[in-house]
Amino acid sequence: MKKYLLILLSFIFFTSCGVSYPKETLRQDAVRLIKTETGVDCDVTASGTTLYVDAMLDDLASQDGKKVADVYKTVQKIVSTAVRIPLSSDADIRIVVVCVFDSERTVMLRLFENMDDIKKYSHQLISRTDYEERQLMEISGHSKISKILEDKHEISLDEFVARLSVSQISLSAKNNPLLTSLISKLNLQYDNFKEDTVYLSVSSFYNYDVEMLLKKSIIAELEKNINKYKTFSIKSVVVYDSDGKTAVYTLKK
Repeated sequence: MKKYLLILLSFIFFTSCGVSYPKETLRQDAVRLIKTETGVDCDVTASGTTLYVDAMLDDLASQDGKKVADVYKTVQKIVSTAVRIPLSSDADIRIVVVCVFDSERTVMLRLFENMDDIKKYSHQLISRTDYEERQLMEISGHSKISKILEDKHEISLDEFVARLSVSQISLSAKNNPLLTSLISKLNLQYDNFKEDTVYLSVSSFYNYDVEMLLKKSIIAELEKNINKYKTFSIKSVVVYDSDGKTAVYTLKK
């Protein structure tokens, strides 16, 4: 999902000056621009400082490898087009969420872009490796898609950090075959951020060793990202499973 990076940056350099998309017509402009650039119809919603872009792409759930590859190219175009809007707008948009799903709502892919990260990378204030580590992707199944589409709330930096940490745990597991199977079984998901606590869910803790590994991974990723983004509101983590078992992890002060 990072192949669009160079295209994205070229858009930043050429569109970051002036107001091309006034906040009064932000939604209509975004719908029109995405349709023009990608040929895809979408719904656009602004909630505070968060811009949501929802698009239906049936081949997302296809078993045909070529069709899926073409869909991902389209998703990349949607993302690179969507982030151009806040860069040339007087609207205060800090997070862009691109959500794509098939018509049967079998599977959903969501990509979160932090506009501050994009600006920092374009001005060489963070490295490419650092920028790529800030990429946030979530995949959801049928049971959660309708609820996700209805929930258009403003995403705070704390929530972004919590979601990013969960996403990174899943991505980092791909480099370790043992962790890949474990993380897949756990089905670790972000649920909520309330007051100073992040709430996460898992299918089951399985056993003590698994719980300790999960605790170590969650605390490490959260503390890393809290320091990276300089947001210190998150104090603890509550993880619960489908059987009602709950674990509480406290972060370093």
